[in-house]
Amino acid sequence: MAIDEACDLARSGVRVSFLGAVAPVSDQLRTNGIRVVCLNQQELASAASDPKVAIAGLWNGSAYRAMRRLLEDCDRRGTIVHVHGFTQALGASAIRCAVESGVGVVCTLHDYFTVCPNGGLFNYGARRQCELHPLSAQCIFTDCDKRNYIHKVYRVARTVIQQKYGLLPKGIKHYISLSDTSEAVLRKYLPHDSKFFRLQNPINVPRRPPAAVAESNRLIVVGRLDPEKGIDVAVRAAEICSHPITFVGGGPGEREARMSPFCDVTGWLPRERVVSEIAAARCLLFPSLWKETYGLCVDEAAALGIPSIVSACTAAAERVEDGVTGWHAPPGDVDAWAECITRMADDLTVARMGRAAYERFWETREDEATRTEKLKHIYEEVLSRL
Repeated sequence: MAIDEACDLARSGVRVSFLGAVAPVSDQLRTNGIRVVCLNQQELASAASDPKVAIAGLWNGSAYRAMRRLLEDCDRRGTIVHVHGFTQALGASAIRCAVESGVGVVCTLHDYFTVCPNGGLFNYGARRQCELHPLSAQCIFTDCDKRNYIHKVYRVARTVIQQKYGLLPKGIKHYISLSDTSEAVLRKYLPHDSKFFRLQNPINVPRRPPAAVAESNRLIVVGRLDPEKGIDVAVRAAEICSHPITFVGGGPGEREARMSPFCDVTGWLPRERVVSEIAAARCLLFPSLWKETYGLCVDEAAALGIPSIVSACTAAAERVEDGVTGWHAPPGDVDAWAECITRMADDLTVARMGRAAYERFWETREDEATRTEKLKHIYEEVLSRL
């Protein structure tokens, strides 16, 4: 999303620089005349083999210095620093530099890392949503991390440093939220005088006639195959209905999916192949157990005329009208998911829903130029408040 927005802005005539930590640099950035600064660092996932990566994950001095150099020749009253993903490598040091410099700063809330150590407000061990106040004593001593409690302690330290020295979230007053769901959750933890903006996600799916969903019998799940994504729920529901299901992606849930005679796992695919796989499906499943902030694949499916069954707790449910463009199902309720899949077995029902999802998407979809102008208006409002 950061790359798409940078390219859209550059094509509209805005001078854009892109600061990232991990190579390789996207060809999209190079071909759109964007100044790219890549630190050629490693993601935190490699910290076990290189302790320096773990240290940089707490405070990335190289990112601070790179941001300072980028801002040296910028007009403070005409410059925006737009923060997207930063937790895996770049860190909060660059954010502090931007806040200190006095330029406008906007942060898109892709996840909950601005306030939550594990980024999901989710207890991964207990497989349930977390209601604890982030960084409270109870939060700190709860083993809720995906990996282990030592990793949780590291993430707590990173979040404390992020808040105290990185000035996030207290130094940023302007946020782009992706949904009502995520905004309602985060609003109570962010500065009380924060200003929230809403902007559609860029969906790079060309318009074409809707897919003939009634001619397919395949269900599809797209993305990381992690436990919190409800992969086991999708597998068990498909087995109850004896319905074939394809998983496009990878992760710990692969093993369980591959063991089922009804499941096929493609692994990670190039974007064009992902779109082709979705277009060949009867219905997309989005069974996440946590409060996902958006759910991009649900929009991609709708753009192709594919209806979706979505977990009712996720932001994707805001864009699927229950019983019209798909179904809502309770998170983790295998029987309810199986019932929705059974309903999708009716050709007339699935064809009607697919068509409705397609029409709803394209009626409300903003083109690149409109979306870019809205983003520029957000920037202008932020600058007017300096």
